[in-house]
Amino acid sequence: MELREDDLFTLASSLAELLGAPVTIENQDTTVLGYSGGEQAVDDARIGTILSRQVPSHYRQLLTEAGVFDRLREEVGVLYVDLISTEMTPRAVIAVRDGDETIGAIWAAVTGAPTPEQKSVLRSAVPLAARLMVIDRDRADLAHRRNDERVRALLGGGTRATRAAEELGLHGVITVAAIGAAASNSPGSSRSLPSRLLGSVGLHLDALATRATAAQLDDVIYLVIGAQESHVHRMLKNYLARARAPIVVGIGRDVDGAGDAHRSRTDADLVLGALHHSGRPGVVAGLRESLADVLALQLGDTFAELKAFSPLTALADCDLRHGSELVPSARAYLDHGGDVADAAAALHVHPNTLRNRIRRATDACGVDLDDPDTRLVLMLHLKLRGP
Repeated sequence: MELREDDLFTLASSLAELLGAPVTIENQDTTVLGYSGGEQAVDDARIGTILSRQVPSHYRQLLTEAGVFDRLREEVGVLYVDLISTEMTPRAVIAVRDGDETIGAIWAAVTGAPTPEQKSVLRSAVPLAARLMVIDRDRADLAHRRNDERVRALLGGGTRATRAAEELGLHGVITVAAIGAAASNSPGSSRSLPSRLLGSVGLHLDALATRATAAQLDDVIYLVIGAQESHVHRMLKNYLARARAPIVVGIGRDVDGAGDAHRSRTDADLVLGALHHSGRPGVVAGLRESLADVLALQLGDTFAELKAFSPLTALADCDLRHGSELVPSARAYLDHGGDVADAAAALHVHPNTLRNRIRRATDACGVDLDDPDTRLVLMLHLKLRGP
């Protein structure tokens, strides 16, 4: 028999015949690029890998801890991987390189240590796999660049957006959503999206047969979806519940066509900024839920200029001078709609204690917490200040 190399699936099937073992060909991120067909279930690791087109995270972690991926980056020969403590069938694996760069690997589920003949077959397959993987990678890179250009055009609105929508089959109502990493409480930590998130959310939308396109532009994933805002909200809330990823999602208004998609994108960016500022992870929101936070952020420069006149500044100064707790008391009082009993319970103090603090805010700081205008300014400034 000879190795057949029309594509990576053909090569995998040809290798399986020569090795007498099921084969998968994966890139450096353990995404499946090709696999042999037939009745070759072998074990749960192979089944899960083929079904999700990705090595399941549990097995990826086991292989990482066993040092397999480190060895693939460093060694050129065939490795024998036998994770004895698991139910994973042993694997013969060899790295695939493009020059000095490791671009993937060929995995064969073997019944024991590979024979010299099996090692020879795997070694001979490496240059063939490398050539096909480079072709696939270049083709995918070109497709990604074209898709990114179309998404950028959609997000910009106007006639270019209309043309891009026609190319992508997006007609009628359109909603833009923006996905960002949840804010971290760790000092100096970066706000980066989880790896593979773009592919994961794309698969979710594909499974729902939803007309959509997606691209990651800098540190934000933008989704342009042919559906109303309420439907997009439900879809992405369901996705977030399943993915359990440390992200937040801002959703724009739905618009009647791609020409106005920039309006939806602007909304989505504003909501995403508000969610980042609030520090709440795992949230999907539109302008209706986030309007107060968005407005507070929009007024941020104004508050910075007029900070000295804000009632929040007056309360904070009193707290600093007298060691009082007027700011948290005011926040609780406003959060509970002026209900003293509920606010006091939230603060774990007696209602009379809170009444005294409210009275002190007026007498000592000149801040009347029952004045509507004072409440409005204070609530917006508290929103801007954050938790």
